[in-house]
Amino acid sequence: MGVTRRIVLPTIKILLWAVIAALLAYIAFRDTDGSAADAGPAVPSVEIVQPEVPVSTGTVVNTVEVEATITADAPTAVRATDGGEVTVFLADPGDIVEEGDPLIEVVFEEEGEPTTETDDEGNEVEVPGDPVRRFRTIEAPAAGTVGEYDVLVGETVAVGDTVGSISTGGFTVAGTLSAEQQYRLVSGPTSAEVQARGGPAPFACTDLRTGRSASGGDDGGDGGAGDGGGAVPPQDPMAADQGGGSSTAIACTVPPDVTVFDGLGATMVIEAGRAENVLVVPVTAVEGSFESGNVWVAGADGGEPVETPVTLGLTDGELVEIREGLAEGDLVLEFVPGAPDEDAMDPGMMGQAG
Repeated sequence: MGVTRRIVLPTIKILLWAVIAALLAYIAFRDTDGSAADAGPAVPSVEIVQPEVPVSTGTVVNTVEVEATITADAPTAVRATDGGEVTVFLADPGDIVEEGDPLIEVVFEEEGEPTTETDDEGNEVEVPGDPVRRFRTIEAPAAGTVGEYDVLVGETVAVGDTVGSISTGGFTVAGTLSAEQQYRLVSGPTSAEVQARGGPAPFACTDLRTGRSASGGDDGGDGGAGDGGGAVPPQDPMAADQGGGSSTAIACTVPPDVTVFDGLGATMVIEAGRAENVLVVPVTAVEGSFESGNVWVAGADGGEPVETPVTLGLTDGELVEIREGLAEGDLVLEFVPGAPDEDAMDPGMMGQAG
């Protein structure tokens, strides 16, 4: 045992260390002959290839969805069409009237026809006629329910004064358009399909119109009822003078036979054009926003892609119609080269090219 500990084991350790040292030396100096240097620069193992898509034919339906709110129409003001003293109310608040029905009677005096008389000296003189009382009626400007009057019997009114209001009982669906949606609706559709949340089946909403609308002052977040004050009258969604800046609104009229309620949320679905059997490419392949754009046609024999101007038509958010600049079967880059995602064509920006 003493020989093993003193001679054999140390010898084995020395041999193991010698083998390890030899391996390390081999690894360290195996490329000193220049073979590694002759290999040249590193070559990537993956080559990036830009995907291409062919120009094809298809159908594009330009459908725009707008989040909206159903609001009760603001009462129609009744204005005096004749000046005079109020003598009697011909309809009571709460009465249902038709357009043109009499609401208020006013009386005023006019000078009578002058007469010619001969004075004591034989001269002819003109004598003013006696005043004549004239009665006129102020009529309902629209069909609906008569509201409270703003005048009293015996009060004098002038032409144009507001004397009352008519609640038409109508409803309007209104929402706000983004710039992209405005481009897609330049063809001027006249109706929309509306789905009221929790309401009836989708219905056609007519008299579709766009215009500048108020984007809101501060109402305390509770419609004006939280401070103990009276109810805030409904605002015209298309009015331009309510303060707080403005945006572009779109609105349509709810048919009278459809039951809805003030404040309901809704979705307006507007079809603003359909193009069938037209040339299409993905919207990601187009640089541009409206009417005109650029695509990159694949180069021949693997050459550089060629920037090509095109005329744009309708889009459905995924495909866009190409009216001029390409032919069916042409290969284009699927993505605009060198552009960040946000600089490539936004699907919403494409619309009717006129």
